[in-house]
Amino acid sequence: MSENHFPRIMKYLEDIKSRYFRAFSAFHVFETLEEALAINVVGEEKAEQNLKVIKMFSGFFLMSKEALRVYFFLELAKLFDSSNQSLQINKIINITESNISKLTVNDFEDFNKDRELLKELTEGYKGITHENLNEIKDILKKEQPVIDKLRIYRDKWLAHDDIDKPEIPEINSIELRSLFDSFAKIINIFSSNMNHESTMWSQAEDSSKFDTQYVLDHLYRFEKYRIQEIEDNAKAEIEKMNNLRKQQE
Repeated sequence: MSENHFPRIMKYLEDIKSRYFRAFSAFHVFETLEEALAINVVGEEKAEQNLKVIKMFSGFFLMSKEALRVYFFLELAKLFDSSNQSLQINKIINITESNISKLTVNDFEDFNKDRELLKELTEGYKGITHENLNEIKDILKKEQPVIDKLRIYRDKWLAHDDIDKPEIPEINSIELRSLFDSFAKIINIFSSNMNHESTMWSQAEDSSKFDTQYVLDHLYRFEKYRIQEIEDNAKAEIEKMNNLRKQQE
């Protein structure tokens, strides 16, 4: 009996989608922190407000930004890796291409046996095709120059601190956004054709941006209460010491 590759590919897709979601969210938290000080993005008043907060908690924000930056660069590089020993998009492409004739409508039906509207979904099932895979390969080919730069940066600067290493490859925000968008498109090509699923990643972007700015606003708004609490505690401590001194006299 031949192996059913459908559930294995779907598991790989779910795993890699989860990793993509975390890297994508980390990127947009980082970007929001960068833009929080940009007058042309948030306006002068908001930028000054955000700067005050970041200065007040500089130890946290500086280290958090660097951790986010390193994290999304490493994860993005792993998603586009070429090692057969790791789960990356090329591995999923190769497994799918090698077993494309074995990915049947029956496999889809078995995998989704508890899903609502299964009869209608099964009737509309087409499955992934060689044309779909060629489209995916074309997307990767277009992104290959940036992927190469990303791999050098990961290998020589982030994963290892090589003594003899080249200059840091320049990878700008536009290129990073393009990589994230291309990967999301690839995942949706797989998911929509193999399992009638599609993900709107804009919601994750909006949520990351909103939550990050909300934290900055919250810290700014409640800083005066924190200062008042410190002053009140100091006054209470002084009054306590004065009362103790009077009792000793």
